[in-house]
Amino acid sequence: MTCTSIMENSGSQSEPGDKMSFEHNTSQDFYRDGHSSSHRQTFGQGLLTERGGSAFPHQRLVILSLSMLNAVLLIAAVVIGIYCAQGYYLQAPNSAATPLIIEMNHLRNHSDVIRAKLEAQAALSRERASHAKLKLQVKHRMTLTDSLQGRIEALNTDKKNLQSNKTTLEESCGRCLEGWHLLKSSCYYYSHHVSKKNWPDSRANCISQGGDLLVIDNFEEQQLMINNFPKVRTSGMWWENGFWIGLTDVATAGTWVWINNVTEVETAYWKTGQPSRSGIQSGNCAAFYSYADNRQTLYNGNCADHLFNWICEMKPR
Repeated sequence: MTCTSIMENSGSQSEPGDKMSFEHNTSQDFYRDGHSSSHRQTFGQGLLTERGGSAFPHQRLVILSLSMLNAVLLIAAVVIGIYCAQGYYLQAPNSAATPLIIEMNHLRNHSDVIRAKLEAQAALSRERASHAKLKLQVKHRMTLTDSLQGRIEALNTDKKNLQSNKTTLEESCGRCLEGWHLLKSSCYYYSHHVSKKNWPDSRANCISQGGDLLVIDNFEEQQLMINNFPKVRTSGMWWENGFWIGLTDVATAGTWVWINNVTEVETAYWKTGQPSRSGIQSGNCAAFYSYADNRQTLYNGNCADHLFNWICEMKPR
């Protein structure tokens, strides 16, 4: 049954005029059946006798009950109609609530998107912080690696030097005296760790150890002395840092002779302006000093007055 039929039925039952017509027709039918008015009166009098009074109050009670029932049905019909109308509008596809529902769903979806965006931004921030931390760790490890690499290179250099010294020591072991160095085919002694002496005392020290002052026989030995020259400075004057060698012109002035009686004819080994015949550097004994030039290493000094270091040489055992 639809909401409209319920309302129509309720309206038809609520009209009191219809009830009164029904009663009137019933009276007329009763008259048409041939019953006399006296019989009707007798029936009425019986009712009065049974009820103890008039029949009008009873009719009023029936009418009042029917009116109340009609009002209840009318209220129920109105409520049902309102409920059906609300259901109709809510179920209507093109109702006014549809845009609101769509907007609500859109806002709900938009809120989910915003929440997901915020979560993604937070995750990105965490990843960036982690990335920055990793970069710092990598930089620190690279610095540490570079430092370790430098130490490894330094250790490799020391290793090579030790191996070279080991080879030299093995070769010179027992062949040179303690404190002497085997270079090529001779043993050499540098006195830079003891007090300086003049030329005669320096030669005496070499002879006491079984050798003599240095004699440079060729350019190869000259280069050998340059490569192994001790890098020490004991004075601000360069010529005071030299080493006595076995070369003099004591016998004949201007003729430089080695202590093995070999005359030195090569002039390229002398420093510029040397040998000198005047000034503080003049003298009859030669000294050796290497700093800038690889070939010009010789100069002269006073044999008795100048105190220098010295270089001894002797054949290995």
